[in-house]
Amino acid sequence: MKRAIKYFLLFLLLLAIAFFFIGIIIPSFTYESRITVNKPIEQSFKVFNSPFLLAEWIPGLKGVRWISGTQNEIGSKWEMTIELDGKIYTTTEELTVFKENELLAFTLNSDVLSSNVEVKFINKGESTEIISSSKAEGSNIFWKSIFVFYKSIFSKRDKVMYDRLKKLIESN
Repeated sequence: MKRAIKYFLLFLLLLAIAFFFIGIIIPSFTYESRITVNKPIEQSFKVFNSPFLLAEWIPGLKGVRWISGTQNEIGSKWEMTIELDGKIYTTTEELTVFKENELLAFTLNSDVLSSNVEVKFINKGESTEIISSSKAEGSNIFWKSIFVFYKSIFSKRDKVMYDRLKKLIESN
């Protein structure tokens, strides 16, 4: 009986080591979303960049509060409150790049996650291609290990969000 308990505890220890090792060898992950919107680039960018329309295309968005700076100013910060699966999450975002009708980039930080997001707008005449590239990393070894298994969930949520954005832009 003691031998079985030892092997069981050894197995649990090895499992825990393997779990945390995943977070060491894969500390971050990237994912991308692409949509083509049947509206000109100026209108697509304007809708994307409007703080008054965010709740219409970001699922679960409950509120946005400006912390510092002004809209479109590099270094400006805002706090977003999002409800996902019945839980409330707060993130702080900081604008890192702003090129009107071309590129918007920001960092996103929360208790469990840090992410760099870059959104490109490509003029296709009467339509616009929007490409969002994200690099996410857990805030500690536990979250780094967990998020390796959640990459597909992040990608699916991003796709839903950008599909909603496409519909919103095309309806305006």
